[in-house]
Amino acid sequence: MSALTRRRTAPLSPAVTRLAGPLAVLSGWQILAMTVFSGGGTVPSPVAVAGRAVQDLSFALPHIAQTAQEAAWGWLWGNLLAIAAGVVFVLVKPIELVAFRFFVALYCLPLVAIAPILTAILEGDDPQIVVAAQGVFFTTLVAVMLGFRSADATSLDLVAAAGGGRWRQMRSVRVWAAVPALFGGLRIAAPAAVLGAVIGEYLGGRKGLGVAMVYSQQTLDATRTWGLALDAALLAGVAYGLTALAERLIAPWARSGSTAAVPSTARQGSLGRRTVVALATGLAGTAFILVFWQVLITVSGLSPFFAKGPLDVWTYLSGNLDQVLGPLGVTLRNAALGYAAGTVAAVVLASLVVVSPFAEAAVMPIAVILRTVPLVAMTPLIALIFGRGVLTVIVIAGLVTFFPCLVTVVAGMRATPRSAVDLVATYGGGPWRTLAAARLPYGMASIFAASRVAAPTALLGALLAEWLATGEGLGFLMLRASVNAQYNLLWSAVVLVTAVSIVTYAIAAAVESSLLRRFS
Repeated sequence: MSALTRRRTAPLSPAVTRLAGPLAVLSGWQILAMTVFSGGGTVPSPVAVAGRAVQDLSFALPHIAQTAQEAAWGWLWGNLLAIAAGVVFVLVKPIELVAFRFFVALYCLPLVAIAPILTAILEGDDPQIVVAAQGVFFTTLVAVMLGFRSADATSLDLVAAAGGGRWRQMRSVRVWAAVPALFGGLRIAAPAAVLGAVIGEYLGGRKGLGVAMVYSQQTLDATRTWGLALDAALLAGVAYGLTALAERLIAPWARSGSTAAVPSTARQGSLGRRTVVALATGLAGTAFILVFWQVLITVSGLSPFFAKGPLDVWTYLSGNLDQVLGPLGVTLRNAALGYAAGTVAAVVLASLVVVSPFAEAAVMPIAVILRTVPLVAMTPLIALIFGRGVLTVIVIAGLVTFFPCLVTVVAGMRATPRSAVDLVATYGGGPWRTLAAARLPYGMASIFAASRVAAPTALLGALLAEWLATGEGLGFLMLRASVNAQYNLLWSAVVLVTAVSIVTYAIAAAVESSLLRRFS
């Protein structure tokens, strides 16, 4: 082969492949802004957005610094608490059975409804930090528990045979096995913390990118709104990149997955029995959160006109259940469609990312951007593009589902033992054969874990779209109740959607446990 031929067939440089995806998106955006959306003024071109972002830099810098500070504290506290809880859960199983359902309930609370409540209870930047930490905590908890339980059973038995207890097994085996999944969770947490901080600011802050977006939207300055969204996306992208860099420096071996094993999380018993147990523990978690809720209202000293307790909600739902069941059905339909779209897209693209370095370089920057764009501010603009119907809800629910699933599944597939990959290669298998024969089976635990976490996330995404754009479903009902000071209806809707999210999560967990038995 001549030198000229080798040059023609040489692979593209990593820098070029990393730019391919973002450049394709920017080119499509520029074309649409100049054609389809040229007359509306709501979708400015990327050139106009970038120019305005540079022009507004002195205005935006204090807000960027505020959001970065809130997101950093939320990321730190959320991840520390998640790692500590994961260690306790693995060491003391009875605590997990009670506390995990409580954390599921907290995760399922709709932020669009509770952010104003946090603002009334807490002071300063604390509400935004709490919202950021809530967005971080649960996904990291699931990731670290998945990692702890992916420890090789033979290694655990060896430590036990040498006289080591659970704590020795944790230090010697489980911690190292959890590193790939942990960093996958931390990468998800980085943009999630920024997004949580922006949501907290948007719904009740005094300073930050979310507050600046509110002002720009109120003045109908669409270009500045997109520019501030770009600032938020860049901030979250930097956070994601720093986390990925830390993984390469601290644990470069984690990406190869040479120490991973199939998680032994399958439970014994029939699917029906596991489903009943999961639903029972989910309902117990709901009861626990209701007690916590009543105590919180009692000690906070909030006005009874604004703050409603469990008995108030029970009384209201007893006579007005029909007012929320119809909108709830609409929300569940929309969430299911978004959940399916986001999960399927994540699994398909994760397969491409694992097989092709070019696909990884093209897809991951776009995925990070999609995750970091503050949807609470961009939903009205998305509605202008896709209309104020079910398609917008599917897009929003799919977007909030897509990124956590993608990162989790990619981490799981890359955790395939090197011996399994080498075995397929020995028999002449290429990247796609390796994907089908090794990476997909070993990645099933991560796929199921991501699908479980995504179930309530899709519901919350549907609520957000209904609250801000479509004028239907339970989200719009909550908005109307908030505007009209119908706090009995608002709190009742919050409780109902939280309970449904917990039940949905419990069902997904039961299905996951059943399917893992077939793949283990």
